[in-house]
Amino acid sequence: MKRLDLVQLAFIIAGICSIFFSLDLVPTFLYYLFTWFTDGRAGGYLMDELIITILLLAVYLIFSIFCIRNSKQLAGWITDKANLHGEINLKLGTKDILFTFFTVLAVYGLIRDLPWLINDTYNYIKAFNTNAEEGFVPDNKSRGGLFIQFCSTGLFVVLMIYANVFAEFFAARIKKPETPVVVLKIAVGLVL
Repeated sequence: MKRLDLVQLAFIIAGICSIFFSLDLVPTFLYYLFTWFTDGRAGGYLMDELIITILLLAVYLIFSIFCIRNSKQLAGWITDKANLHGEINLKLGTKDILFTFFTVLAVYGLIRDLPWLINDTYNYIKAFNTNAEEGFVPDNKSRGGLFIQFCSTGLFVVLMIYANVFAEFFAARIKKPETPVVVLKIAVGLVL
C-alpha cells in the first residue's frame, strides 16, 4: 500500500464518518419535523432545533461530498507537500482498515448512547407507572427523546453487526474509479 493510498483512504473514511453523523441526525430531524407539523406549522417550541438540525445535516453532507469527491487530489497535494512518497510496510488491506473503523465507531457509539438510553427508559417507565392512577399521558417531548435514542442506538447496533459487510462494500467501491459518485449517491439516497 502506497502512502498516497493511505492518505486517500483517510479522506474517504472522514467522508464516510461524516455521512454516518448525518444519518445519526435523521431521527432527530424527523422528530422535529413531526413536531412542527403537529403544532400546525406555526413554528412550535422546537423550531430553532429544527433549523440547527437542517444546517448540521447540510454541513455534514457537504463535507462528505468534498472529502469523497476530492480525496485523490487532496491526498496527492498532502503527499507532495509532506514528501510522503514511497511504500508503507503495512500488510493491511483497505477492507481490514474499514472493518476496524466501523467496529470502533459502533463501540464508541454504544458506549456513548446506551447508558443514557437505559436511564431515560427507566425514568419514563417509572414516571408512567407512578402516575398511571392519575391519568398520566406522557408528553411528546419524552416520547420523541426516547425514539431518537432508540434509533441512534439501533444504528450503532446495526453498524456493529454488519461492520464486515459495510467494509467489503466500501472496499470494493474504493478500488473502482467511480468511487466518489457511487458513495455520494448511496449517502444521498440513505439520507433522503
